[in-house]
Amino acid sequence: MTEQPEYPEEYYEHLARTMGEERAEWARLPRAEREKELRWYHEHFNTPDDLALWPPEMDGGVWNP
Repeated sequence: MTEQPEYPEEYYEHLARTMGEERAEWARLPRAEREKELRWYHEHFNTPDDLALWPPEMDGGVWNP
């Protein structure tokens, strides 16, 4: 896994102003934490796996009848 780039605080303040505080807080999380939370949602809500190496049409997603 690659290192997360470091952004100045002004970047997160801009996100908070333009997209909302909740999204700015999400962006502040380390990459591993964001991926862990996304993985939890995919596992518990039967959603396609956006983190899969292969796209859903190539059998990379969760099969939903």
